[in-house]
Amino acid sequence: MSEERPIAASAAAGSFLELLRVHKRLNEMFQKHQEALLEQDIARARERLLAYERELLAHMRLEEEVLLPIYVRAGAIPGGPLELFLGEHRKIREFLQRFTATLTELEAYPPDLKRRIIQLFDEQTMFKHLVEHHDLREQNILYPTLDRLTAEAERRELLRRCLDED
Repeated sequence: MSEERPIAASAAAGSFLELLRVHKRLNEMFQKHQEALLEQDIARARERLLAYERELLAHMRLEEEVLLPIYVRAGAIPGGPLELFLGEHRKIREFLQRFTATLTELEAYPPDLKRRIIQLFDEQTMFKHLVEHHDLREQNILYPTLDRLTAEAERRELLRRCLDED
């Protein structure tokens, strides 16, 4: 595993590691969704999940349309093939669709609501593990590779786009 640079230090240097603050914000949004679930406030849980999904999908779209085309310039990277990042994005989208469908079912407040929420938490644990591993791959492989491949001016412009649009 590569040495991790502190986010503050990387930000001063104009690093793609600045995008980790987007990941942190997204994780907090998902936590707020789960807090609403814990309170059995399904409407609020749904609202928070939709807000999270909107931001996460926008972030992934930027990665796919702006950052990953640059990443392919590096050629084959051990532990970080392009297909892995895209496959994880696909799995993340599939999880979000299932969560939305489950929340729609839960809005009818079935008699086994508490058990259904527990089942949803179990599925969301798998999702959180996927996201955690994906984030680590971006932190340790994608973002450092992008830093290496881009000149400072290009990097700053790309970061401006990614942080302004997120």
